[in-house]
Amino acid sequence: ARVFTPHGNIVYTANDFRQTLRIAFAGMIALSISTFYDVQYGVFFVVYPLMLLSLVPVFNRHVARQFMFSAAVNCVEMVLIVGYLSQWPIVMTLVVFGLYVMRFRFMSQGPLFLLGSTGVVCQSTMLNFMSYPASNWHTLLFSNMEACVMAVALSALMNYLIPDVEPRKPPPRIEKDAARVRHESLLSGTVATLIFVVFQICDLSDSLSALMAGILILFPMHYRGAVISSVWRVAGVVLSCLYILVVQLLIYDFSNHMVLMMPLIGLGLAFSARLHVMEKVGAGVGFASITTIGIMFGQNLHPDQDLIFSDLYRITSVTTSLIVTLTLVFLVHRILNCFAPTRFVITD
Repeated sequence: ARVFTPHGNIVYTANDFRQTLRIAFAGMIALSISTFYDVQYGVFFVVYPLMLLSLVPVFNRHVARQFMFSAAVNCVEMVLIVGYLSQWPIVMTLVVFGLYVMRFRFMSQGPLFLLGSTGVVCQSTMLNFMSYPASNWHTLLFSNMEACVMAVALSALMNYLIPDVEPRKPPPRIEKDAARVRHESLLSGTVATLIFVVFQICDLSDSLSALMAGILILFPMHYRGAVISSVWRVAGVVLSCLYILVVQLLIYDFSNHMVLMMPLIGLGLAFSARLHVMEKVGAGVGFASITTIGIMFGQNLHPDQDLIFSDLYRITSVTTSLIVTLTLVFLVHRILNCFAPTRFVITD
């Protein structure tokens, strides 16, 4: 079918429809498991499968190895960084910066994009959680690994039960010179480290959506891409927050009944996933909506909370985070372009 999207007329293929189903069903299964077992860090169990199935439309051993290896290495790194270097904040910040630059370099070069992107998300989330004294490190680390295993298993299961109709063509590889790779890795690594510093200094334990918004708009790894991605992020967050508010108001007194909740959550995920596969831009409006739904329901929101305040807080915090992040991206972009070895100018 030919559909209208903000990115032009794009053909919605049979493969796209099947990827939409995989994302929606995987999200519903992941949320059901995390809700049934009442896990402490349910956001991992919901977001990881959604992120894996959204960013990678295929499943193979290479994908599984990158995802699992990234999670295992992250757990070891977090214990060493927070457990041993937290008494030396400057050294800790420099190590975090080095890890971010390395991972964004993987993303910039291409073949290990999933390894780098998963590492960036895991590193940012776990550093934020582990910085608070009330966090149980053992539960956090095991939850992260269990969620990664479940994400890989769900991806394999969904691709087996709902396979593509025809083989997918690999995306065209973008040729980048050494200066552009250095520019992208240093730009994204520097801004991600500054976000880490802000979240370490300020008490922002309830701002996971804002943290993820700031990190995810760095995925294009250049200034123009970050600007476009931030607009998409705000649109996706607003759409998903409004939908979640409507869902919770509709079944206000029955939110604990999974039989009533899951079809509505699945409908929201399916709509977001369809928008995501139609956009074909990676982290666009649809992806922002998918991850927001995963984060909010993964954090076990209940109707006894102030729903309107909760949604407005998320929209406001995400918008503020994006404005601050874009300002930092612009400043670092201008500084890096002052030097030939890190200069990257977009001409088209």
